[in-house]
Amino acid sequence: MDEVKMYMSEASVTIEAKGSVWDTVKLMKENAVGAILITEDDKFIGIFTETDLLRKVVAEEKSLANTKIGSVMCHPLISIDAKSNMLRAFYVMQQRNIRHLTVTENGKVIGILSIKDIANYYIGKFGKKVDKVNRTQDEKDK
Repeated sequence: MDEVKMYMSEASVTIEAKGSVWDTVKLMKENAVGAILITEDDKFIGIFTETDLLRKVVAEEKSLANTKIGSVMCHPLISIDAKSNMLRAFYVMQQRNIRHLTVTENGKVIGILSIKDIANYYIGKFGKKVDKVNRTQDEKDK
């Protein structure tokens, strides 16, 4: 099955918009995630990624401790339906120049799909073909 829902990560790591960048980055590290959903009044309102950290915080020399995550998050959320296929998800990411999509089901955010998830999907789908090509190339290189 090629549905996005099968390859996403659940939306279990979140932080309130009033939290600091410092707290957010620590939470991301503790949970080994490259993106975190931002909430306000128990609603998902944005996403913060490692790219945001570099471009919106570090490059602009903002204070990790004093900058509210809500001021540097990406919003509105760009989403894809859980039943959409992985090719559609890849297309949306490519067209929007993003590395993370929120996944929705019945209008509710249920997860995050990353470009790494897309890569893992395609490796699984075409891995045997790639292995064969690599072995053939390795034999030629000898």
